[in-house]
Amino acid sequence: MAYKFHSDPRKKWDQQYLTSRNHIIPFILQQHKLPENANVLEVGCGEGGVLKAFCETGFTCYGVDIAKNRIENANQLLAEEVNKGKVTFYAADVHDTRTFSHLEGKIDVLILKDAIEHIYDQEKILHVLHKFIKPDGLLFVAFPPWYNPFGGHQQLAASFLKYLPWFHLLPKALYRKVLKGAGETETQIQVLMEIYDTRLVTAKFEKLLRTTNWKTRKRQFYLFNPIYEYKFGIKGRQQLALLNAIPVLRDILSTAVYYLLNEPEK
Repeated sequence: MAYKFHSDPRKKWDQQYLTSRNHIIPFILQQHKLPENANVLEVGCGEGGVLKAFCETGFTCYGVDIAKNRIENANQLLAEEVNKGKVTFYAADVHDTRTFSHLEGKIDVLILKDAIEHIYDQEKILHVLHKFIKPDGLLFVAFPPWYNPFGGHQQLAASFLKYLPWFHLLPKALYRKVLKGAGETETQIQVLMEIYDTRLVTAKFEKLLRTTNWKTRKRQFYLFNPIYEYKFGIKGRQQLALLNAIPVLRDILSTAVYYLLNEPEK
């Protein structure tokens, strides 16, 4: 059986909210003071837990996700904020110019948390996000590097494989056979194989940043992902500074990386 919180919108919401309040917002504010009336847009917002913490600061928030059921959950879980106009959710594709034209050039902080590693055209999304932010706006990105012990998202598995580190690094055909042999459903195998196809390492991501004209203001690797505190009771821990300078090793031993980005001065 998979971890229960993966199928419980409220538990996932709680985990995202606490991570945002206690880790993401401090990470951003340590580098940049936001205006009191800041606009925040999260792409791949899921149940909206991350945005709840930003709403509490008084910011105006917008969330978009292509999964309609997750947006329905977000509207229920943040019903009070939705009714007060503090947050607006969209079940849509962020590339839809007609739906999001009113937000172009209006966003102070863009959030892309645990989403980019699921996107096939990662270069395209990084290009598109430029049109939303203000000249002094920020882009926050977080993802689990592919080479880390659970970079294949095997915690989503229903079988014993959810406890098995690094097996997602097997050759693709063998990886699929292992999933099938362990009794995973075809639906679950497809989910995990999609992550295999869109896998992201930090070296590739930083090359994409150069290609798409984003400048890194801050980067932090984590030995233990901050969200693990709320998922598994394992307190988040930053990676040793020495390992941050060794590309492959830092990816193998880091379960998350946070980036704060901005557009280069023109």
